Amino acid sequence: MITPENRKHFFDLKIPLGTLLSFYGIVLLVYGAFGPKSIYAKSLNIDVNLIWGIVMLIVGTAFLSVAFFGKRKAR
Repeated sequence: MITPENRKHFFDLKIPLGTLLSFYGIVLLVYGAFGPKSIYAKSLNIDVNLIWGIVMLIVGTAFLSVAFFGKRKAR
């Protein structure tokens, strides 16, 4: 009989979500760092793509680290 304590999670949403957020974070980070600076005139010259790229990369990395290191700790 399978109990909730010994059942493995078949589909962990942290892995695809962390991968997607990390990928989009890297894309925004690169575009914010090397893209044209003239598009930020409407946002008071604040590089919004760079800031949100860093935030998305941190959140995505956090999801992936919890998914991978949490599994090792539970074993």
